[in-house]
Amino acid sequence: MGLNILIIEADNLLQEHLSWHAKGKDWRMFKSGQQKDIKRIIKRRNIDVVLLSLEGLKKEGLSFLKMIKKMRPAIQVITINSGEQISLSIEVMKLGAFDDLLMPLDIDLLISRIHEAYKEKKASEVVKPSLFQRYQDLMVAASFAEAGEADMAKEILEKEYIQKKHTKDKKRNKPNERRKK
Repeated sequence: MGLNILIIEADNLLQEHLSWHAKGKDWRMFKSGQQKDIKRIIKRRNIDVVLLSLEGLKKEGLSFLKMIKKMRPAIQVITINSGEQISLSIEVMKLGAFDDLLMPLDIDLLISRIHEAYKEKKASEVVKPSLFQRYQDLMVAASFAEAGEADMAKEILEKEYIQKKHTKDKKRNKPNERRKK
């Protein structure tokens, strides 16, 4: 299945331009500029990436970003802004936007960032082990510890700890990776 993109903008310029460049790709694009439509699309569709043009929306775009992140935190939002509104760019990055691109827009860069945002969304959707699975791991570790195999018990418990630590480190290092680019 392809990539689902929601385009939020005041005019149709971005959607038309991106549609032309996305020919041959397995992308489905949805467009809206109204809050109720955005909510409906996000609830009903498995949106991967949102392109949020702040050019015509200004501060209203910030409320859209907050709403999207509250409804579905895994959705990656790429904002598009003019160089005259740097304060908005700073604000959207603080609110959790994946990236903020400035106009005039480099379409190849945008397409590249869409792919990276899609990968980031998929990575953030990694399924956590169920409570039952974690309980089972603890019981197995306890059995090994009781049998005198403390090293094996420790290894079982560390496996879960390392996975959690890796996920936290990845999230913590994410803003630094953006700055390097």
